[in-house]
Amino acid sequence: MCNDCLQGGNKMGMQISAASILNRAYSGNVSYKDENYRKNSSNHDVVGADRKAMIRALQRLEKLDFSSTDEDDTKSIYNTVKSYLDIYNNAVASTTDSESSDIRRTGKAMRSLMKDYSSKLEAIGIELKSDGSVKIDKSELQKATTRQVSAVFGNSDYIDGMNKLMKKLRNQVNREAPHQEVVSDSKVKDTLVAETVGSNLNLYG
Repeated sequence: MCNDCLQGGNKMGMQISAASILNRAYSGNVSYKDENYRKNSSNHDVVGADRKAMIRALQRLEKLDFSSTDEDDTKSIYNTVKSYLDIYNNAVASTTDSESSDIRRTGKAMRSLMKDYSSKLEAIGIELKSDGSVKIDKSELQKATTRQVSAVFGNSDYIDGMNKLMKKLRNQVNREAPHQEVVSDSKVKDTLVAETVGSNLNLYG
């Protein structure tokens, strides 16, 4: 059996759950995970919270060790990818609903970038929906290999492309709110302690 399969096991380690990763990505803006709270907030604030969460999530993707065969590492890969896609879906929704044509265009570029990897995503159980969001088949993602997952989420072109869009979105959000403090991406860096990532994505907490 291949070493990089994301299959299950019983080993417990220092992995962090997808829910915890999501909470940390929205650090300082945790309420924006809640659908009702998002609906009752200004779209500008929701876009801003999603953008910051996307930055943290992308930074976390960059820390993953896709070459590891340790079970905790593969758990971390699964949980990180799952939380990233939840944040991506939030960002797609908020940018689509924006009154700003510039923000809507950036959202469209996000969806276009994801579409560039549609075949690789489908191979690991991630379906692109007509509205640009994604739907995860958890069982298929758990069957994927770390090599397959890294073809998108360990791909520097994908990460760099999405980071550039987040920088553009930062400028657009700040232009819409000139009296708000401009927050640099360096202040939003993920401070999570690196976890022991495992070789099987099927072990998620």
